[in-house]
Amino acid sequence: MSKLLLFAEKSSLILREVMPDIQDFTDPLLHETISDMCYSILPQQLKAANGAHESAAGMAANQWGIKKRIFIFTPEGSGEGKKLEIMINPSYLPHLRADEIKPALKEAFEGCFSVPLTTGIVTRYEAIKATFYNPAGEKIERLMEGWEARVFQHETDHLNGKLFDGLLDHYLGPDCRERIIFKDAEEMKCFWENMANTRHE
Repeated sequence: MSKLLLFAEKSSLILREVMPDIQDFTDPLLHETISDMCYSILPQQLKAANGAHESAAGMAANQWGIKKRIFIFTPEGSGEGKKLEIMINPSYLPHLRADEIKPALKEAFEGCFSVPLTTGIVTRYEAIKATFYNPAGEKIERLMEGWEARVFQHETDHLNGKLFDGLLDHYLGPDCRERIIFKDAEEMKCFWENMANTRHE
């Protein structure tokens, strides 16, 4: 039976450490960990663990205090019936599209369970070539663009010991040009709802 994982405190050293690669894909503990992660990212479990948001686009193992190079990838959100992918030993390179002289960059607001009540504008590659392994140990390469590419970069940063806003001491993260700190969860929720409405206008 899967168990509920609790979030590492934002001051926890594991959030600033590079996670080691998975070597043994047959290890029962690895698959137990994956099961626990898939269970814990569901909305009702995020709420039970006092998560900062109601849903997640991804979650890295070290955000739960687990020292493994794994993250869950669910760019459509982690609600019931949504697709959850397990990314093991992930890495990426910027992808140069046919009409580009250099890789395109894009700014967008990001949030994070490990930095509660905070958002900021972060610049990331618009398109990437992602490389990762699935739980069976099969290597997968995939071109990603837009939101998917942003989520993959954000979660890979976690596994490299980086947080998006650089709030933790001794870490300067990806360029976070504008930072907003909310007074409470309700204010933050309203912000993200307004952002979603703006995207659909």
